[in-house]
Amino acid sequence: MSSTLQEVSITNTVQEQAAVSSPWHVLLATWLGGVFDGMDSSMFAIVLYPALSELLGTKSHSIVAVHGSYIVALFMVGWALGAMVFGLLADYIGRARTLTITILLYAVCTGLCATSHNWGELGLYRFLVGAGIGGEMGIGAVMLSEAWPNKSRVQAISIMATSLGFGYLLTAGLNLALGHHGWRWLFVAGIVPAFLTVYIRAKLKESNHFQEIKEKRELVKAKQQEERSDADKELMRFTFWDLFNKENCYKTWVVAALTSSAIIAWWAVLSWIPAWVNQLTGDLAVEQRSLAMFAKDFGMILSGLLGGVLIRKLGYAKCIGSCFAISFCCAVGMFLTTKTFSPILLVWILSLGFFAHVPFVVLWSYIPELFTARIRSTAFGFTYNIGRLLAALAALGSGWLIQAFSGSYAIAASTFASIYLFGVLAAFFMPKTKGYMES
Repeated sequence: MSSTLQEVSITNTVQEQAAVSSPWHVLLATWLGGVFDGMDSSMFAIVLYPALSELLGTKSHSIVAVHGSYIVALFMVGWALGAMVFGLLADYIGRARTLTITILLYAVCTGLCATSHNWGELGLYRFLVGAGIGGEMGIGAVMLSEAWPNKSRVQAISIMATSLGFGYLLTAGLNLALGHHGWRWLFVAGIVPAFLTVYIRAKLKESNHFQEIKEKRELVKAKQQEERSDADKELMRFTFWDLFNKENCYKTWVVAALTSSAIIAWWAVLSWIPAWVNQLTGDLAVEQRSLAMFAKDFGMILSGLLGGVLIRKLGYAKCIGSCFAISFCCAVGMFLTTKTFSPILLVWILSLGFFAHVPFVVLWSYIPELFTARIRSTAFGFTYNIGRLLAALAALGSGWLIQAFSGSYAIAASTFASIYLFGVLAAFFMPKTKGYMES
């Protein structure tokens, strides 16, 4: 068969497979994926104290906090590694197929958390949950960005951004319903996302962006080595290395600084709120912890609904920089002025949930615009999640700080809130985008 006939054959095969998913199916699948991401990722935070006090056989907040920080750190490392590995995989075998794998992974492993006999087992399962969630979140954002037209993409991503808040609300609701029966039942409920994969396999196809790259790779593979041009060799190069070439290196590290600021602060500051509520009330505080999470989650949902408006009004850099600054003020103000559980505390938490979550809305839209389709999922997986490795260290540091401050979650969390100021600085160096997706 001649080279020309080979190219025609490959092109026809790819085109036959290139039935594109409806943007609405992609939005629904990624939104539901985000809901379950939020649910399974937040379960440990809301049961941290009762779970570890049982597994460790202690009521000491200092001991619980240190071991809690170990598990949060393992979860963050799993999230980062999973996002990078699955992000890379999605640029080669497809977004939809990889998305299915990630959801099955975190759903099954969340259920396994309910079987834990000690904190080490719980930490291992949370590591695997993190790997699945990290992969799903990045791939979902890329799929949504590639499926929606440029003019409506920010609105679609804003809708998807509400999903985490609804997922956290779901966790708070499950805690209200099941918390009195024991913390293990929440993790049993975490198996539910596995059923979403049936919908994904039935409804989602790969985007035109991915299909075009796949087609080009197939055409290059059909050529002899000596027939391949420099452009062909670039197309076949391992996608990870292109994050650090002359074109992308600056973008890669600026985005990594932004994502690190948002993620480290989220997990070293906001994740301690439920345990802090336990400390403020002096008891199990099932209702109070749930109300606190409801307030934060409503703030997150509002940030998704209004995030697109803020981006259009302020632009990416001003929007993320100002929200980092306000998040710092909210975190320090809340932790250092609150001494009892009250409605004022719920207002603080709602405000922090809103402003601390807007940067994520910005990044989900901003990152896919910066990188071309060939490396887009790889880029999202690395730049969005390198901060999670640092967040793992921050989680350990916050646990040690809590112990150093005689079990004070408030002083440790307000100290770590200073990371938001680094995000404000990084916002000044953000590269401008063209406002559309490059294939």
